[in-house]
Amino acid sequence: MVALSAILVTPSLGDHGDAAKKEVFTDNFSSSHLDGRDENYARGQWTYRDNVATAVCDPELYAKHKNHGPMLSWPVTFKEGQIEFEMKATDCQRVVFTLNGDGHVFRVTLADETDACQAGASRVPTRLIAWETKSSKQNKGDTIKPKGLPDLPAIQDQWVRLNLDIEGEHAKLSIGDFQTSLDHPALARDKSAITLTFAHGSLAVRNYRMAVR
Repeated sequence: MVALSAILVTPSLGDHGDAAKKEVFTDNFSSSHLDGRDENYARGQWTYRDNVATAVCDPELYAKHKNHGPMLSWPVTFKEGQIEFEMKATDCQRVVFTLNGDGHVFRVTLADETDACQAGASRVPTRLIAWETKSSKQNKGDTIKPKGLPDLPAIQDQWVRLNLDIEGEHAKLSIGDFQTSLDHPALARDKSAITLTFAHGSLAVRNYRMAVR
């Protein structure tokens, strides 16, 4: 069973004591090249200026890559840890944040399902997905929709902080003013990469940090 409940505001990485951290990785996006960050250049170019990474989704490249837009990836091996970053979506149809390992592990999808969306309403809904075992065409994972989970129109055109703190099968997730607590076996799986991608419009990202415990 997936248990969901409200929590207090999730603190930033800087609020955790040193004893809770084994390793901290920071990406301030000051350069296009950084050990610990990968870029999928084929799906779209990111620009780095004033400590912000920004990409615009090219419709032709999006279609060529089977409806996958520009992506940032941070390869890191861990089970428990805390990830946080700020993002600003503009005219996006969908923003997807995923933890991967042996297949997908956990995903946050924020989508614009309204007819007013410039690219057309997203067929993929706003939701969380957790995979207890390796993802596949047959294993679509467990869909989780906490009360109050913001859809994409609620956060477009503004800087919003996403914070995910995982400990065993438990996690705390905050997106802007939204906070929730999650319990799922997927969260305890081995993880090896963190990815952020989007469909249509543009996405800006800043202040990425991760602490592995």
